Amino acid sequence: MKRCPHCEYSGRPHLGPAWLLWLALLIWLVPLGFLSMGFWPFLLLPSVAISAWAVMDVRPVCPQCGQRWKACASPGE
Repeated sequence: MKRCPHCEYSGRPHLGPAWLLWLALLIWLVPLGFLSMGFWPFLLLPSVAISAWAVMDVRPVCPQCGQRWKACASPGE
């Protein structure tokens, strides 16, 4: 079992901030809506930028202390 290096929590990390992934999916509805009406998909560049930001920023976090989970082995492993 992995441990948090900050608070010694033993368990599985959670993804955080996961709301960014939902925001990216919602923002993709705007250009897809324009495309379905036969228009050039406006706001395509901001959708790509926010999706890239969401993918880069969503990382595992400790559910107990909220700090980013670092990839280091626990002392017992």
